[in-house]
Amino acid sequence: MDLGKQESFNVVSLVEPVGRSDDYRQSRIRSYRFDHWNGERWTTLTAGETPTPTTIRRIARVSSQKVRLLLESSKETPHIAEIGVYDEPD
Repeated sequence: MDLGKQESFNVVSLVEPVGRSDDYRQSRIRSYRFDHWNGERWTTLTAGETPTPTTIRRIARVSSQKVRLLLESSKETPHIAEIGVYDEPD
């Protein structure tokens, strides 16, 4: 995701549409990783195994213009309903 300009943030979120249809009863994500561009390379912000349908991760505050989400899927193609990047008060 290109945020359009340098932004500070300390929370990332991932929403998967689990349960919204009969053929999507459980997560299709085996693992995930959020990275940000530090001006020279991609740096990991946070990572995890199979997420809950709504996963919210507080991270150390960073400033970046670009954020990416990398997924390792299970047998079926995962779908993402929403990705969030937030700057919450400490």
